[in-house]
Amino acid sequence: MAATRTTDSRPAIWACRLLIAGFLGLVALQYFTRKTADWEVVYLSAANHLRAHGDVFDGTNGYTYPPFGALFAVPFTLVPPLAGTVAFASLNVLCAVVVFVGAWRLAGGRGLPGRAGTGAVDVAAFWLGALLVVGFVLDTAANRQTDLVIAAIVVTGGLLLARGRSISAGLAFGLAAAFKCTPLLFAPYLAWKRRFVAAGAVVVAAVGLNLLPDVAYPPADGKARLALWKDRFLAPMSDANRDPGQWASAVGFNHSLAGINLRLLAYERTGDPALPVAPKAERPTARELKLINLGCVALMGVVALAAFWRKSGVVEAGPALAAELGVVCALMLMLSPMSSKPHFTPLLLAQLVIVRVGFARRDRVLIGLAALVAAGGLCT
Repeated sequence: MAATRTTDSRPAIWACRLLIAGFLGLVALQYFTRKTADWEVVYLSAANHLRAHGDVFDGTNGYTYPPFGALFAVPFTLVPPLAGTVAFASLNVLCAVVVFVGAWRLAGGRGLPGRAGTGAVDVAAFWLGALLVVGFVLDTAANRQTDLVIAAIVVTGGLLLARGRSISAGLAFGLAAAFKCTPLLFAPYLAWKRRFVAAGAVVVAAVGLNLLPDVAYPPADGKARLALWKDRFLAPMSDANRDPGQWASAVGFNHSLAGINLRLLAYERTGDPALPVAPKAERPTARELKLINLGCVALMGVVALAAFWRKSGVVEAGPALAAELGVVCALMLMLSPMSSKPHFTPLLLAQLVIVRVGFARRDRVLIGLAALVAAGGLCT
C-alpha cells in the first residue's frame, strides 16, 4: 500500500482543513436559514406537551417516535428560542465531528486530512468515503432532525466495543435505540458475539430511558406513554390489511425495504408535483407485500450471517469489526418500517471500510464500488 506517500505540503494540509471547516460551517448554517423545521414543529412541540403532562402522540405535532425523544428536547424549551437553536446547532456540529472521526478510526484510518504526515491514500479514502453522506448530513441539518445525534451515539458505541468495553457499548446502543428503535438490532449482534450482558444492556437502556418521561412528567391520564406509543404506532402494523411501509409520512419519503417495495409494487408516478405518486389500479395485496418483504429480509439475514460466521464470538478492533458494525447499520435502515434520507448518515462507516480495504488491497472492484456508492449518495 502506498501509505508512505504523505500530504506534508502546507497548501494541501490547509486546503483539507478549510474544506472540513467549511463543511461544518455549512452544517451549522442549516439551523439558521429556516424559521421552523422538524425540531421546532415536532420535537419542541412534543416536549411542551410532555411538560404539560399531556399526550405527546395526540397527532397535533407529527411526533411518532418513542417518548424519550420528547424528554431529550425538554431542556431546549427552557431557554429563549435563539439560544435553543444555537445550542442544538452546536450539538449537531459536535456530533458530525464524532461521526466522521469515530467512523474513520473504526475503519482503520490513521488521521483525518489536515494533519501533517497523513498518507495520500488515507486522504483519498477519507474524501471518497465522506462524499456518500454529505447530502444525508446536510438533509439532517436542514430538517433539524436528531439523526446526527443518533449516529454519533452509534459510532461511539462502536468505538467502545472496539476497545473491549462491551457493556458500555451496549448502553450506548440502547441510548440510540431510545430515540428510534432500529439500533435495537445491536442486541442480537452482541448476542452473536457472545456478549450477552451487553446485549441485554441494549434492551434495558432503551426501555428504561423511555420510562423516564413518565417519571419526570407523569401523564395526566395515567397511561404509560411507551405503551401508548406501542399501541398507536407499532400494533397497527400487524393488521392484515395494512401495507408494510405505510407510516406517518408519505410513501415517497420512505426508503426502507418495506417503503421501497410498497412504492415500486403498489404505486406509480403521476407527474403531478402536488401528488407525485398514486396507487396502482392493479397491485399486490398487503399480505402479498408482507410475504415479499419477508423473503427479502430472509435473504438479507442469510447474507449477514454469512458475513459474520467466521468471526462469531470474536471482538477485535480492525476493519472486520468495522465492517460488521456497518452491516448492522445498513440493516437498521433497510429493516425499519420507515427510513428517510436523514437516517442514512450511519452508512458512512460501511462506506469507509469499503474504501479503506479497497485501497489497502489495491482492489479495483471495491474502489469502483465505493465510487459508485459515493456518487449515489451525492445524487440524493
